[in-house]
Amino acid sequence: MLWPLLLLLWLWGPLSALAQGAPAWTAQAEDVVDLEFFTEQLLHLVSPSFLSITIDANLATDPRFLTFLGSPKLRTLARALSPAYLRFGGTKTDFLIFDPKKEPTLEERSYWQSQVNHDTCQSEPISIDVMRKLQGEWPFLELMLLREQYQKKFKNSTYSTIFVDMLYSFAKCSGLDLIFGLNALLRTPDLRWNSSNAQLLLDYCASKGYNISWELGNEPNSFWKKAHISIDGLQLGKDFVELHKLLQKSAFKDAKLYGPDIGQPRGKTVKLLRSFLKAGGQVIDSVTWHHYYLDGRIATKEDFLSSDVLDTFILSVRKILKVTKEMRPRKTVWLGETSSAYGGGAPLLSNTFVAGFMWLDKLGISAQMGIQVVMRQVFFGAGKYHLVDENFTPLPDYWLSLLFKKLVGPQVLMAQVKGPDRSKLRVYLHCTNTHHPRYQEGDLTLYALNLHNVTKRLKLPYLLFNKPVDKYLLKPLGPDGLLSKSVQLNGETLKMVDDQTLPALTEKPLRPGSSLGMPAFSYGFFVIRNAKIAACL
Repeated sequence: MLWPLLLLLWLWGPLSALAQGAPAWTAQAEDVVDLEFFTEQLLHLVSPSFLSITIDANLATDPRFLTFLGSPKLRTLARALSPAYLRFGGTKTDFLIFDPKKEPTLEERSYWQSQVNHDTCQSEPISIDVMRKLQGEWPFLELMLLREQYQKKFKNSTYSTIFVDMLYSFAKCSGLDLIFGLNALLRTPDLRWNSSNAQLLLDYCASKGYNISWELGNEPNSFWKKAHISIDGLQLGKDFVELHKLLQKSAFKDAKLYGPDIGQPRGKTVKLLRSFLKAGGQVIDSVTWHHYYLDGRIATKEDFLSSDVLDTFILSVRKILKVTKEMRPRKTVWLGETSSAYGGGAPLLSNTFVAGFMWLDKLGISAQMGIQVVMRQVFFGAGKYHLVDENFTPLPDYWLSLLFKKLVGPQVLMAQVKGPDRSKLRVYLHCTNTHHPRYQEGDLTLYALNLHNVTKRLKLPYLLFNKPVDKYLLKPLGPDGLLSKSVQLNGETLKMVDDQTLPALTEKPLRPGSSLGMPAFSYGFFVIRNAKIAACL
């Protein structure tokens, strides 16, 4: 019979290749993955400030620590992520009270005196001795905040005019647009929002000529757990209408208003969002919500590498988009606060290389599904999910964010992996950011993450196969592997040159026709030059 002979011949090719020391073609076929691009039209157009950042309101618990924001190094790191929004918010938002008569702390006064009669963006920062003293005390404040969060026993704190000045100065000097969260738990006996404290803050900010956008409250779905006050969506909508009226009567009549900053879209929270949008949705500029994948106290490394965990985000986005489309179809949707794990992040995970898989995938899915802005919790401050640590050292997710800003444009296209590799080999496609001096309109940026424990080689679609490609591959540095807090770009360690100079993010040009190598458990960007994609022009 002919069939056994054909089978032998079919087997002989790979076996003879192995005998000669060459890799079997079947093994090669498993490693090479075909990509499919859909570039005829844009999927979405996201905000130029798509990747944005937050400063948690718990930094105001002890106002001395806001003097950290005077660090030239911290401002350099923030400025590199502009254009972006800087959201000042979080759980403490609803336990902060503005006191315009409050005396500033010694550290605040010392810092701010150096700003008087100077351009605040050029002035000398607070003294090194004071900064080191505060850095030494910072871990104790972090422990106190963590204990407060887990015990759900929150205390009111007051903040001064200098506090507001310092926060605004940081945002302005870093090229960021400040969004300030107002306390929504200040209530009248009949549970209406008491706007008198907000009015004091608006008056002060107007007197200084500040340009600020506003939010009201943080995760109103959990007010009962935090303060034993229950506010439904109808009342919250009325509260936002009241705030909108205040803004209209002030110097902030053209200011933006965002909300309601709900938590994960589960049963009661979705109901709250629906009734809020009905009662007050007309006065907000974008719908905001929060997302975390995991509980930071029990999250594991395996969770951070699980495609099933990553996919749970898709379901949450769909719920939010569905309700928004039904109730306020013209409103854009923002992810107003997000990171890997709640409760301050997962120790030894949320601040290491492995967290980048969640962060990059979340950016990709958000853009692909039409989320306009994604605000990373937190740029700097308490917890383990920060981009910059307490010593002002940028962590792996900072470098990942910086590359995203430099290479990824707001025009979103569609890409996918052909075959069965889609869940663990995840790819996203945008037009390239043409503010980058090396690239031009029509270029493409592909970003990808490989959750396989073997190298995968991505093969571009036929029409782009011979285009020149620049590779920006990120891998962890040192013996800690995926749990490293240091990162390499194309084999070069990323670290600041000095306190006010970032390193060059140097590409590695690939020969036209090359496959795009993605080592096991890595992520990175590929810029396809001279692609001449009409949708990107």
